[in-house]
Amino acid sequence: MQVVGYKVSLVTFFLSFLLHYPLTAMVGSGTIQQHQKLVYESPHHEAAALITDKDIGFTQSGVLVRKNIVLTAAHGMQLLLNAKYPIKDLGDYVLITPKELYVTFSINPHTQVTYKVEKVLLDSRYIRFEVGDQHKYDIALLKLSQEVESIIPVPIANEIAVEADVPMLVQTWGNADIPSKQIKRGFCLFEWVLFFPNKDEDPLANLRTVMLSSLFFDPSDVVPKKPDINDLESTQRSYFAIKSWLKHKRPYGLALPGTSGAPVYVETTINGKTSLSFFGLVMGYASIGEENLLISKKSEELSQNPNDAYNKYQTIITTPFRLNMQPTANTTDKKHFAIDRRYLKMINGLSDGSIG
Repeated sequence: MQVVGYKVSLVTFFLSFLLHYPLTAMVGSGTIQQHQKLVYESPHHEAAALITDKDIGFTQSGVLVRKNIVLTAAHGMQLLLNAKYPIKDLGDYVLITPKELYVTFSINPHTQVTYKVEKVLLDSRYIRFEVGDQHKYDIALLKLSQEVESIIPVPIANEIAVEADVPMLVQTWGNADIPSKQIKRGFCLFEWVLFFPNKDEDPLANLRTVMLSSLFFDPSDVVPKKPDINDLESTQRSYFAIKSWLKHKRPYGLALPGTSGAPVYVETTINGKTSLSFFGLVMGYASIGEENLLISKKSEELSQNPNDAYNKYQTIITTPFRLNMQPTANTTDKKHFAIDRRYLKMINGLSDGSIG
């Protein structure tokens, strides 16, 4: 994975996902069967959740992190604030009691289990900050009415080291391109960049990773010529994406609205042992720096013609980790991240009842 000089246009970014309700969808490089195989053969896939609100009528993705806690993107759950459901202001947090919110898991493509959501917890900073700042806190917690018995929650590490050129894996539910079915699928992201805000009242802002993103690129069996530093951002990032993809040849994709909240994993190596570690959630998508585009609302058309999005759009990721900014902590080959303790406090407090 390569970090390049780049900055997302906040206006473009928020237009790209706030103009859509969180409908499930994705655009992939392979067949549905290839993307299904990728997710069901990967670790932690059972914890990937489909979140459905039967009252308001929307769906998005999430991930089980405790026996009774699911993490997802906050911007979908924000719709609940306008639904006149019971709301409790806890100062640092806002607690919502939904009406008909459910979470579904699948052990295999033919077996599903569903649980009702009892409470939704939002970081108050997500609600009260200006649009340009709130995306840093685009993570919501769902408390289930009962513990999930048959699925192991995904562990969240205290620290994680992300190596260069290691692909990220997204596990998501999506059906906007095939509305008659709900299908859990996976896709990979092959390059990413970091983005930090220009302003923030949070004293830890210089340590916080606001979001990461990955280009939806045009594949090639040949690594293109290494770009010049003055070349377009799409040219530079496409080079690194193709170079990384050629090492693995795994199905890759672009997250459309609704894949919001899907867990993102990265391969990590500790003491010579490689494992798949939870790293963040899909937040949305945006056009890249030199473009000013919006993806068509007809996502089924885009899924049939993915070349229309090549080198124009990127998947946006939010993460509960903060980048360690100490000069000795990072190299060109590895970036070190530490968990934001506020999120751990929220997860543990909602799970054991000390919050709410």
